[in-house]
Amino acid sequence: MRFTLTVLVIVALSGASGSARGLSEATAQPQNPEPAIQGVWLLNYELSDDPSFQFEGMDRERMRGRGRAGDRGGGRGRGGAGGARSGGRRPERGMPSPEEATRMRQGIQDAMRDLMTAPRRMTIVATEGEVVATYGDGRVIRLIPDDREHRGIAGTSMQVTRKTRWENAKLVTDIRLETRVEIRLEQTYEVRFQGEEGEQLIVTSRFTIGRFGDDGVRELRRVYDVESL
Repeated sequence: MRFTLTVLVIVALSGASGSARGLSEATAQPQNPEPAIQGVWLLNYELSDDPSFQFEGMDRERMRGRGRAGDRGGGRGRGGAGGARSGGRRPERGMPSPEEATRMRQGIQDAMRDLMTAPRRMTIVATEGEVVATYGDGRVIRLIPDDREHRGIAGTSMQVTRKTRWENAKLVTDIRLETRVEIRLEQTYEVRFQGEEGEQLIVTSRFTIGRFGDDGVRELRRVYDVESL
């Protein structure tokens, strides 16, 4: 079964000014959106959610639910019919062994932790051909906005394919992984001007595990301040 993890990264620039000219400039779409997110950003702990919010226990629950009823295709029935046919034994197709399930769960956890953990310090450098985010813990994320697929790794070993493009002031990235569990992840990056407080980078991560509707949706919000020189 194919597992699709979609990451949507949105970078929006908004502003306000006392003059009509400033307001016009703030509301206009920039021709070169790259400078909007460039800079060194420090995590504001007081305004940010806990990065570990509902993380470990949630995917164990969803993986168990997905494993029981989420398999599509022939061979495994649902409900009592499937149990009677198999006699309580694991079907030869569709169900992983305990060892495989453990490895799969660990790989997903590592990949999600890599994608979701908020760095304390983040340096973003953007050019026309590449956006590079360097985290304070040494992680480096490279996004190439050419609307083509580029392979990489998330976590310790999870294969990741990223496809990135600019949509005016928005940077959109789709990430795909191969696994049994369906997870969708949407991340938004928004630079806001907060008057005398200066700029803040708002990073919102919203992910859904399986086909559980709102019950399977979790959201994290992180706020970054510009590092003072």
